[in-house]
Amino acid sequence: MLNQLRVAILGAGKIAELGHLPGYVQAGAAIVAVCDTDASALQRLGDKYQIDRRHTDWRQMLAMGGFDAVSICTPPSLHADMAVASAQHGYHVLVEKPMALTLNACDRMIEAARSANKLLMVSHNQRFAARHVIAKRILDSGRLGRPYVARATFAHGGPENWSPRQTWYFDAGPATQGVMADLGSHKIDLLRWLLGQEVTEVSAFGATFEKATKADDTAVLSLRFSGGTLASIYVSWAQRPRMTDDLAIQCDRGTLLVPTDASEPVRVLEPGQGGTVAESVYAFDAAGEPGWLAAVAAFVDAVTNHKQSPVSGEDGRATMAAVLAAYDAFANRRVVQLMLPSRELGGS
Repeated sequence: MLNQLRVAILGAGKIAELGHLPGYVQAGAAIVAVCDTDASALQRLGDKYQIDRRHTDWRQMLAMGGFDAVSICTPPSLHADMAVASAQHGYHVLVEKPMALTLNACDRMIEAARSANKLLMVSHNQRFAARHVIAKRILDSGRLGRPYVARATFAHGGPENWSPRQTWYFDAGPATQGVMADLGSHKIDLLRWLLGQEVTEVSAFGATFEKATKADDTAVLSLRFSGGTLASIYVSWAQRPRMTDDLAIQCDRGTLLVPTDASEPVRVLEPGQGGTVAESVYAFDAAGEPGWLAAVAAFVDAVTNHKQSPVSGEDGRATMAAVLAAYDAFANRRVVQLMLPSRELGGS
């Protein structure tokens, strides 16, 4: 077991500010360095968290060392190079989603971590949200039986409301692909984990309704999973007036309903006596949402106690394969089939 984990942060944007930095503090890790090309963000977060080492060159920061792990909170186009270099320098890696923008880049990251014998975790934080942990427990219990159909939604007014300075979200080139990569990757990974199944077929429709980009700002995906479950996913950067982030799974013995936030409980609907509906409710703590802090805590625990990655590089790659298949399906107006990975699903 390691002593206090020492961490360096690559990227001082919104996800670092709201997720990684407070997550490491809460988990008892030491944040020893932070890097960003934005001097004002670097100073603000460096001062807030009393981080002495502040870098504008990430390669220089990695070479200087003095830490055990790196959190990569930069645009996805930078993830692969940063993760590979971090592993080669001997650091464990927590990388934001989407893992990378090509499967080749995902493979490079996985191989670099394997060769260095370092842990690689993809921060698919929705797995760690309190409401989804409850849903996973219910599904795994077998109480509702076989899952037939799932419906997931993640829609809000756009990333410019979340992080105004991160304009890369709207680049329809190498930086990102659009809402299917941004929000769709969340829901694809969540369904893979909840169902314990892999995506085998994808079709998709996308559109750009209002954002100044050639990338999609709204999309609807249809998926078939390896266990036979069918699913639909709706994602959007153009929703009014408020965010929706919910889930419903219809099983052969009942229905699981997961709400957007803690204003409502997780609900299970089952057949009651005499044609009635029996409802069970499961309240959850809003402090456990949206899972950012718990994801960081799981990474710290895995590294310090030599556990398997809570969300492996292979998991991140499988989710990205489904995202890329959705773009292929959308662009070429076809159903895309995916090969099943030759391994069991990772994660906890």
